[in-house]
Amino acid sequence: MSAVRETTWGEAPVSRALMSLTKVDVSAGRRIVSDFLGEAMEAVEAGEGEVLFISLDCLEDRPKPVGPLAEAFAGCTEAGFLKMAMNLRYDGRVLSTETRVYATDEHTRRRFRGYWFTIRAASGLSRRSLLRAIRRRAVRSSAQG
Repeated sequence: MSAVRETTWGEAPVSRALMSLTKVDVSAGRRIVSDFLGEAMEAVEAGEGEVLFISLDCLEDRPKPVGPLAEAFAGCTEAGFLKMAMNLRYDGRVLSTETRVYATDEHTRRRFRGYWFTIRAASGLSRRSLLRAIRRRAVRSSAQG
């Protein structure tokens, strides 16, 4: 799990190239996990072998619910919001990642479906690049230690 927290954008070139199309600073030495946390996501307790990020976004120009993100995330039922959770999990010898998105209403679900259709392939490429980079770092670390 230390490799998950320490992997940098420079170690995941495909992820870096794709994320450079967004507002995220993907300088080679920046840590990927820290950048996810800095982009309106928050880490929540998920156990020793897992890093879980949550986000609450609105597709319309409205303020997010006030309060700590974890509480707002759990309690938000207002139409127009997307609840997103992404994890990196190490279970035995397998490192995996999964993203779940929940739209609070049907209109928001339909709008998100179009966005997801557009980015789905790039998201998969980015995830594979990220997982390979973490694996390479973990293998290097274990060889050195």
